Amino acid sequence: MTRLNSALIIIFIGLLSFILHPAAAEPFKYRVFVDGTDGFYQVRNIEPGNITFKYVNNTLNINAGDSVKWENQDYYNWALTIVSEQNLWDNKSSYLIGNFDEFNYTFMQPGTYGVYIKEYPRVPHQTIIVAAVETPTVTTPPPTPTETETAAPTASVAQTPPGALPGFNPWYILLALIVVAGLVVLIYSLKKK
Repeated sequence: MTRLNSALIIIFIGLLSFILHPAAAEPFKYRVFVDGTDGFYQVRNIEPGNITFKYVNNTLNINAGDSVKWENQDYYNWALTIVSEQNLWDNKSSYLIGNFDEFNYTFMQPGTYGVYIKEYPRVPHQTIIVAAVETPTVTTPPPTPTETETAAPTASVAQTPPGALPGFNPWYILLALIVVAGLVVLIYSLKKK
């Protein structure tokens, strides 16, 4: 094997490790359909699509950094005002004049937040529970020398709880298979020469 082939293999492996390194979870975006009679009657995930979440008793659990978009779907096409019990936004910006009018808010701080429709205060309120997003922390343990050799320090990464990140992406499996096939072809072509 020549130096050029060795260098190409090292570069190829470096690029693969960069590509396969999992990216940080993107914030989610939710759409809440609002009606004067039914209240906050339905929630859909906008981005990333096809995730599983629970919306029971008008309670939505999200992570800090996620966005919620309320959309007026009133049967009679009446105006609705989405009000934060904690005064997170002003009522002018959350005034939804008619059907398909929207208001968006990104929750950055963990906590429990209440939301209601100003024109229909008796309609059940919505509760949004915002959880803190845990980031992996890198810790370096002290080196443990032995009598014959000195050990190099190693880094360990604290795992993020499984509930804080979205489910496994099946595209990672396809990407891994492509990488393995590429490595097999590369090794075969190097041995053939």
